[in-house]
Amino acid sequence: MALQYIYGYHPIIAALSTSSLIKIKKVFLVQDKYQELKKDLKSVNIPYEIISLQAMNNLLGTTKHQNIAANVKDYQYFSFDELINIDSTSKFLRILILDRISDPHNFGSMLRIAAGNDFDGVIVLNRNQSEINGAVVKAAAGALSIIPVCQVNNLTSAINNLQEKYKFWILAAAKTAKAIDYFTIDCSSNLALIIGNEGEGISPKLLKHTDYIVQIPISLKIESFNASVACGIIANYIYVETLKLS
Repeated sequence: MALQYIYGYHPIIAALSTSSLIKIKKVFLVQDKYQELKKDLKSVNIPYEIISLQAMNNLLGTTKHQNIAANVKDYQYFSFDELINIDSTSKFLRILILDRISDPHNFGSMLRIAAGNDFDGVIVLNRNQSEINGAVVKAAAGALSIIPVCQVNNLTSAINNLQEKYKFWILAAAKTAKAIDYFTIDCSSNLALIIGNEGEGISPKLLKHTDYIVQIPISLKIESFNASVACGIIANYIYVETLKLS
């Protein structure tokens, strides 16, 4: 299903930027909320409509909208070539690969993590994966306006392409006998980090195509971290190490 509405203050403010990857057609506000924002909307010629709280709830199917929503143009996924040829802010490219992330809140959180740690883009499968919807945009808290997302038919092919053509090292976050601590990884190269499905982890097929399997040291009191938490820990390490190379 195509993305129709986004909601929440921060996602909409981010989408108002002229460089935003999400384009707003019309904003909906509950009663007399966000008076100052109305002036900004007029200045960029974006129409708005005042509606009741119940109408907003009905429109979105949720009450967690912060009294603001927007009708947006269809989200345009990046092609693989567009993603890999994007202007990077770093000497080395950083890509997040998500293997069948089904929870929209986890998906949105990981998009926010990727943006917050200066990753250049995110690659997802075009099936068995949470779609980009209002809940994802809300959880991403504005990140979808700045982080490119690429949909592919086959993650294995995408990984092989990154390795062979673009000289990427592929990291997979998983707990196996071959796993090494994430903070021992050398970040002085193009890197792609794979985070797996919340329940099943990374598929065995993908693990066979990775250069390193990395793990996060963790107390014996719990089995593992949430997928988005693990993503944040490793992505931030890569970000900090990248800053040292600048």
